[in-house]
Amino acid sequence: MNSKPLEVLVVDDEVQITELIEIFIKSAGPEAVVHSFNDALQAREFIASQKKSIDVLITDYKMPNVNGIELLELANPEIKKILISGYVSEIAMDKLEQLNAFFFEKPVPMKELSKVVFDNQVDSGPQ
Repeated sequence: MNSKPLEVLVVDDEVQITELIEIFIKSAGPEAVVHSFNDALQAREFIASQKKSIDVLITDYKMPNVNGIELLELANPEIKKILISGYVSEIAMDKLEQLNAFFFEKPVPMKELSKVVFDNQVDSGPQ
């Protein structure tokens, strides 16, 4: 088992979404450390300063100031990246493939999200 707990960063401008995902992750993996942000600019600063410690980044696509793709691009290429959005038509799926990111449409299917977050094997390409 890893000596370090799984560190998950959740970013969405909707407080209810970050709270729901955080509660679900903590119930599925009580040892997980979850950092939640409702401000994408603050999340961007956190990613820049904590790049090495984050294991999973879950971010909304459409947010004020910074979109989710920009956050995924900033993150360490080694981490698991998950984009969530209600704006499927605006998502460039080829970009997600380049970033080796998973995609979930809102409302987020929590069981599927949990499988991706806690599965140690990262599948290539979006789901």
